[in-house]
Amino acid sequence: MKIVLLNTPGKEVYVRNYYCGSTSKAAYLFQPVDLLALSGILSLGNDIMVIDGIADRLEPDAAIQKITAYGADAVVSLVSMVSWDTDREFLLLLKKTLPSVKIIANGDVFFDDPVRQLEENAFIDAVIFDFISDDTLLFLNNKRDALRNMVYRDGDRIVARRNGVEGKTFELPVPRHELFINRHYRFPFVRHRPYTTVITNFGCPFRCSFCIANTLGFTYRPVANVLEELRHIVTLNIREIFFEDMSFGVPRENTASLCRAMVAEGLHLSWTCFSRVDIIDKELLDLMKRAGCHTIMFGVESSSEKIRDTYHKDIDRSDIFKLFKMCRAAGIKTVATFILGLPEDDEQSCIDTINFAKTIGCDYASFNVAVPRPGTTLRKRALENKTIEKNDVVFDHSGKTVFSLSKNISREKLAQLRKRAVREFYFRPSYILDKLLRIRSVTELAEHFREFMTLLGK
Repeated sequence: MKIVLLNTPGKEVYVRNYYCGSTSKAAYLFQPVDLLALSGILSLGNDIMVIDGIADRLEPDAAIQKITAYGADAVVSLVSMVSWDTDREFLLLLKKTLPSVKIIANGDVFFDDPVRQLEENAFIDAVIFDFISDDTLLFLNNKRDALRNMVYRDGDRIVARRNGVEGKTFELPVPRHELFINRHYRFPFVRHRPYTTVITNFGCPFRCSFCIANTLGFTYRPVANVLEELRHIVTLNIREIFFEDMSFGVPRENTASLCRAMVAEGLHLSWTCFSRVDIIDKELLDLMKRAGCHTIMFGVESSSEKIRDTYHKDIDRSDIFKLFKMCRAAGIKTVATFILGLPEDDEQSCIDTINFAKTIGCDYASFNVAVPRPGTTLRKRALENKTIEKNDVVFDHSGKTVFSLSKNISREKLAQLRKRAVREFYFRPSYILDKLLRIRSVTELAEHFREFMTLLGK
């Protein structure tokens, strides 16, 4: 069977990844980890082709020509709420052009009411909710009785099976990283190129109610399985990794064992990850540093303890300052992510969050606009508050388009506050000087310059 793994073409540079989507804020675009994981699973007995319509800036017709020329039997397509209108147009055109091709969609837009979505979009044959399982393979091989976490067509019926992830641990066949080497993938924190993305766990065990991750369940990979993938990456002369776990470091001992093994094997990888303030301590941080970690992203979200508690972020203000200080002492750069425009926010709370970002000692800050992701408690509250309607699905947390969930802040004011946040954080003379003094490679310098030019346009 010939299977295309497709990052659907779009009008903007969309980052569709791990059931989240946004417009790229600063010229970054990384390998979709969903497709990477599936590349190993679907390569078992099949031919695989990767088409990244976003990275290669393909027009819809050009992407369909590639799929047609390949003779595809099936297309696994990334879609997202940020681009759903154009995603639907493309998949409809694809089905009209190639009626016999099975179209399997993967994306956040289906997490609210997937049965209704399939009823309204007859060109989609199935939807997956778990890119680490073999459901896609089973579906294509007509082994429907074994499916666990998929919504699909069976003749005139739509069958829904939503069982979540299964088992304490999972293993992935080695993903086909060689198919994802593309000069158009960029990430501002990498020190070497090319780079690639890896996951050591799936889902999230924490409770943040604005996030889709905790609706997925949680499971993790044994160290030996991750190491097998890392060894393959090294054979491709790739030395830079983005560990794209929702919460790198969980379980703690598994992560510690992985770091020790990376050091013992002399993999000499350089890497970035996304973690939490409350799961990294000095001992683990030192291990991560020895294993090659140079940058960690942390979700801080708001300066308000009350707002963080409302959304079950469960991190303490003093711990935030303590950890960022600890990372700087260890020589590890930090990124803090923030959310502006949550229902409880007003103008002053957003200004407080902007000021907070400037005091915690992070190297970078990402200011996002609150979006009601399908399947989350935040979306349910937004529907109850009537700040969105049931059919509202196109949202973008990057701030390129703004939709306010707070009755205390207009859409226009929220857009102004986000621009203010970016400029006040990044254009401080002390900040610019500090960044210049800490650059360690030509690649880093080039990425910083690219980021700076992008920020000038904000």
